[in-house]
Amino acid sequence: MKNKIRGDKEEITSVHLHLELKDEYLTEYQKIMLKRYGESSTGKSICRDILIPSDMPLHNLHYTIQKLYGWRNSHLRSFHLPEEIYQKLTSGTVKGWSDLVGILFQPPSESEGDIFWDDDYKKGSISAWIKKKYIGPYFYGGKLEHPEIAKRDVQRLMDDFKMIDVRESFKDYIERTKKAEGKEIKILRKAPLIELTLEEMNSSIIIEGGTKNLLERLEVSKILAGKHELLGEKRLFPVAKELIYKYDFGDNWTIIITKKDNYRDLIKGGLVSHEEIVCANDTVLNEHRPVCIYKDGVFLIDDVGGLSGFANFLGTVYESEDKVESNELRAWSKRLGWSEKKIANKRIL
Repeated sequence: MKNKIRGDKEEITSVHLHLELKDEYLTEYQKIMLKRYGESSTGKSICRDILIPSDMPLHNLHYTIQKLYGWRNSHLRSFHLPEEIYQKLTSGTVKGWSDLVGILFQPPSESEGDIFWDDDYKKGSISAWIKKKYIGPYFYGGKLEHPEIAKRDVQRLMDDFKMIDVRESFKDYIERTKKAEGKEIKILRKAPLIELTLEEMNSSIIIEGGTKNLLERLEVSKILAGKHELLGEKRLFPVAKELIYKYDFGDNWTIIITKKDNYRDLIKGGLVSHEEIVCANDTVLNEHRPVCIYKDGVFLIDDVGGLSGFANFLGTVYESEDKVESNELRAWSKRLGWSEKKIANKRIL
């Protein structure tokens, strides 16, 4: 069953997003490699500026990000809110979180198969396959994210744990064992799951997907507010001025997504022209697809060890004195689709 996300009468507009991939633990050598060979203007991040249709859901933004950065959709991903926003919205409680399941957060059941309802690549160009996923009209075919089903799912969790042993946090356990005060995890009390804090729940039971993942059927423009926009007070949306995208939980690629109110900085810096903005807007509205208007940094590659690993990869490929190692690494990267070919911004997506 496929379900249309937006109403037919809603007007589609163009939304400007800035995406910044960073790693706060980069070494000076890695920053130099990113600047020298990774075409990063700062050596600290790889960025993209894009225009998307206002009805694009997070699900389709995921595929857009994959194409923007050169990945191949081969690992798990998630969208979530900054920690302080998450805590404020949920009040740090199971009750506060469960009330928002199906409205903002994914249900607690293992839902990988449901999220990957359209992950149907079989053969041919992976790039061409990904492209089809971010061109509108947009639909969401998963079932667990529908509010009624998600609410039933979280209620089953509460019913299964009407009374639970509340355990001490792992942090408290480690601190206590350092003092040689016993090695068994303490049971603090018994209580219904619905009455616990999120920290207490996460210390006491395992929820495979966690509690922070956002519903992928939600529209990006509904969640994000621009710099000068007010966040929802009496109403829930928009909920944040930053959105966090994580890809490959081993390599831990992390992108901070923000919504821009205008193009002033890009135009002032000579990074994009007014004519290019007009053309990109026309494409978004007439072809119902996103457009990259600015790229800072080369395309990346899967399975390289995150941004720090990619910087090391660049150093080896371009500066290693061991030519055998350099050539083997370059051949490996090409098998994974990495290319040094330059592509015009408007043709990336």
